[in-house]
Amino acid sequence: MKRTLMTLSVLGLVACGGKKEETDVAPAPAPAATDTSAPAPAPAADAAAAVDPNAPPAEKPRITGPVAKVNGVEIPSTVFYEELDKITARGAQIPADRVARIEQNILKRLIEQELINQAVKEANVVVPDEDLKKGFDEYKQRFQSDEQFENYLKHGRVTKESIEQRIRERRSLELLLEKSGDMSVTDAEAKDFYDKNERFYTEKAGIRASHVLIKLPENATPEDEAKANEKVKEAQERIKKGEDFDKIANEMSEGPAASKGGDLGFFSEGRMVKEFDDVAFKMKVGEISQPVRTRFGFHIIKVTDKREDRKKTFEEVKEQIVKSLQNKKFFTERRKLLADLEKKAKIEKFIADPPPEAPGAMEHLGPQDFPGDGPGRPGGPGGPGGPGGPGGPGGMGPGGPGGNPAPIPAPGGAPAPVPAPGGAPAPAPGGAPAPAPAPAPHP
Repeated sequence: MKRTLMTLSVLGLVACGGKKEETDVAPAPAPAATDTSAPAPAPAADAAAAVDPNAPPAEKPRITGPVAKVNGVEIPSTVFYEELDKITARGAQIPADRVARIEQNILKRLIEQELINQAVKEANVVVPDEDLKKGFDEYKQRFQSDEQFENYLKHGRVTKESIEQRIRERRSLELLLEKSGDMSVTDAEAKDFYDKNERFYTEKAGIRASHVLIKLPENATPEDEAKANEKVKEAQERIKKGEDFDKIANEMSEGPAASKGGDLGFFSEGRMVKEFDDVAFKMKVGEISQPVRTRFGFHIIKVTDKREDRKKTFEEVKEQIVKSLQNKKFFTERRKLLADLEKKAKIEKFIADPPPEAPGAMEHLGPQDFPGDGPGRPGGPGGPGGPGGPGGPGGMGPGGPGGNPAPIPAPGGAPAPVPAPGGAPAPAPGGAPAPAPAPAPHP
């Protein structure tokens, strides 16, 4: 049986304020007869601020004890507010009703994770170290380079430890579900999905290219331009001497693809900036271009392969389809497990439920307000899309996740499938989460 403990209404009184603040200002005294030019004193600045209708609302007092108990196990408020601050500490003012619903979503997720943790412990499920390492390595592969991954850790409010913890939680739940049911996907199931969605496995005609990028902004100074030209000449001289292009790109390129020898994977026409496209798609396989100027700098391009429109074979996409179908089974079984655990559990909440929402009140909320909350809305299979987005400002990277990939979902959210080389992930069947859209491609 669930029992919800409501917070005292006194908190609301404190937030709203008790005694009315004195804001009236005494009228200015009449000017003396001998000095009719004396100005009246101005109203106090703090009084004007006190009646400012645009002033942000006072912050609600924070709970210092647990925010909930699950079968007697406390969920610390520190964990709850750490998650909340990741959303609210973005500088924008968030309406109080919206914050209340974000809080409920975070609380719901933390309670669900505690229920799962207790079930995992009771079943003596232990995640092998090799599974954890494999999961972490697969996660890192979403990034185009170690440098991009480290940059993401620096700016993404996550740590290697937090990523490993999320991977451990996900894998422990998978092992728990495998104990209670069949989570495997047969070849027949995968082939049936492929046959029904063949149109999504057609690759567009395109080229594969590598490049050496020497960065130079459009508003560069003459000195910076001279330095960039010197680097370009050095790269060209090494190419003329017959040095391996991949090696030159690895050592000299200033884009995210440098660690891969400048390889950008396959991409279709229109995916890159026009200046780059105009040159690359006129080149022959094996040809190396003269320097191409774009808003990102100078590019020396080498076309390494070309392809026509073609449909991928089942064997090429089988692994992606199996992972997607396993995701679907995972979320189905997870919902069943949580429903059963919640029926048997004693759950106490110490954060009041928000008032019922008005029709359409949630329309302004986005996925960013609900980190890691389940698999998302079910949908159709979804198309494979074009090549993956670019690596980040100043770099090109079709075939990989663009920019900073989203952090591994919080407990209850499935990691988006890793894109296959040169293309987007297989369609997510019936509710598996689709990866975040990549930003507009650029070199």
